[in-house]
Amino acid sequence: DNARALSVKIAMAVAMSDGSLADEEGDTIKNWIKSTISSYSKDKQKDLKNIYNAALKDAYKLAQKDKLILSNLTSSLKEYDEVQINYDTIDLCYKVMAADGVADADELRVIRKIGESLDIDVSELNKMKDKSLMSLSNQATENSSIEEILGIEKSWDKSKIKQHLTAEFQKWNNRINALEEGDDRNNAQLMLNKIADARKKYDL
Repeated sequence: DNARALSVKIAMAVAMSDGSLADEEGDTIKNWIKSTISSYSKDKQKDLKNIYNAALKDAYKLAQKDKLILSNLTSSLKEYDEVQINYDTIDLCYKVMAADGVADADELRVIRKIGESLDIDVSELNKMKDKSLMSLSNQATENSSIEEILGIEKSWDKSKIKQHLTAEFQKWNNRINALEEGDDRNNAQLMLNKIADARKKYDL
């Protein structure tokens, strides 16, 4: 229960990473709380609702004062050694990121750092990111950096970037060929466009 309360606080840190809390982001966290407690007895639901809502309010107040320290939250969550809750936390964070329909670069960067802090496997982290990006509209990623969208590290040399972009192209090209006309196919095409832009940017 305490570990999941930390999940709520971490999700709030993601929501507030751009300096504000959108209604859709707050609703996403609240809906996650409702879903999480739904399988328990009424008495247990009441107790958990109080715990998680208190965590939500506390995190919001701290974030407003710029005192919500993400590294402390992830360190505390790791101490519980609950691998599934760690993954659930990342999944919630990506849902929060996508809630307002915008793939905000700051939020993507924060979630990546959270995943690294919680020792989430990089490939699994990318799968969750890709899933969240597929749920967004084409316009949603227009203002996000190519590096954050595609997972390019600033420390990489051109050879590493080229290798990464080749793998990303193969992944998204395979997906687009398997998708019917619609938003998912359009979003897959957007990712291919981003890869082309990255190749042009890095002269690859």
